[in-house]
Amino acid sequence: MPLLAVLIAAVVLVSPFGEADATAIDLSEGLTIEISVEYDAEASAVIVRPYSDFEELPPTAMALQPDGSWFAWVELPTAQNWQIAFEGFRIDGTSDLSRGTDLIELGVDRVVIESEVAEPLPKKPLIPSGSWWLIVAIAVGVLALVGLAYWAFADPATEDDDGAETVAGEAVNEPT
Repeated sequence: MPLLAVLIAAVVLVSPFGEADATAIDLSEGLTIEISVEYDAEASAVIVRPYSDFEELPPTAMALQPDGSWFAWVELPTAQNWQIAFEGFRIDGTSDLSRGTDLIELGVDRVVIESEVAEPLPKKPLIPSGSWWLIVAIAVGVLALVGLAYWAFADPATEDDDGAETVAGEAVNEPT
């Protein structure tokens, strides 16, 4: 697993959250970051919530460190500038949500982050709009071939109600 040396910067979030920072540690499959945050209240749990303009990833639980900060490794599917929010759950059952910040503000190097957010690809229609005339022309051609085959292979001799065969209205052989 290739480790990346990254300049570490810190962001101070709104109380009760304190200083937060992040470091990119792996780029082999997406982006793995090491993230930590200080939470000043007595907490039973702290989670990190990564999100972008297009999706929100499942939250990741953070572990309490001996120095009182919370720490986690978060795996992101792409190396883009994800937004990060922290949620701390107090012992009394209430919770606090931090303001959102991005990975660059948390200290992940800009070189690691992709320059633009990739928008989802638009869905292509099953049949391109300019080819409907071709489908209609093929259907008309198939119907014309079916009509031609019926006309070519149909037996022109038919029997009247009295059992006599007729071709184009003339009796061919009279019943005896």
